Amino acid sequence: MRQAPIAVLLSSALLASGCSLFQRSTQSGYALRENSQAGFEKRSIRQENLETQRHAAEMGFSPDENLTADQWRQIENRRRLRSLESRLDSPRERDQYSKILPWLASDEEKIELLSISTLEGRQAWINSKNVWKRAQHPPGNVKGLIDSGDISVGMQMDYVRKSWGEPQNVEVSGNPAYKNERWRYVRFVSTPEGYKQEKRFVYFEGGRVVGWETE
Repeated sequence: MRQAPIAVLLSSALLASGCSLFQRSTQSGYALRENSQAGFEKRSIRQENLETQRHAAEMGFSPDENLTADQWRQIENRRRLRSLESRLDSPRERDQYSKILPWLASDEEKIELLSISTLEGRQAWINSKNVWKRAQHPPGNVKGLIDSGDISVGMQMDYVRKSWGEPQNVEVSGNPAYKNERWRYVRFVSTPEGYKQEKRFVYFEGGRVVGWETE
């Protein structure tokens, strides 16, 4: 396994005109600051600082896009989440977070967990939310995808393995605990001219599918 900048890979995939099969999650939130409580003037990402631009690119927002107040809130949530993640100092803290990460539904839920100051408190929160039950039985729509050998945005790594098997190659961005990865598959598919080799790349953020592309 080798290190690779997945954020760069995702940005490249989003910008490449030939990657028409690439899908991007509409729920991988970001949010920035508001100018006032009463209202919000739309502005482009390009007007913001480099940190904001980096978080926005991570989420798939176009630099010239004028975002809504809700989208800026999503970016601010992502900024806050990254700050909280950076404070996980001990191996035990990072291991606990890494195991539960794919089963947390949103940035807000991750922030709620990481805002708890102790390892024991976080474990009590995990137990109270019955988070592990989410991993035991896939929802009906996910089970249908697995049975048909398909994947979808938001699908957890464990379910992708059940659907497509083990990847041929895995690239990891940053700290492996945060499960930002690109998986490479090589499959043989049936065509009118016979079977041909097809390369597929699946992108994960926080252990969930955020997009894929086929060569």
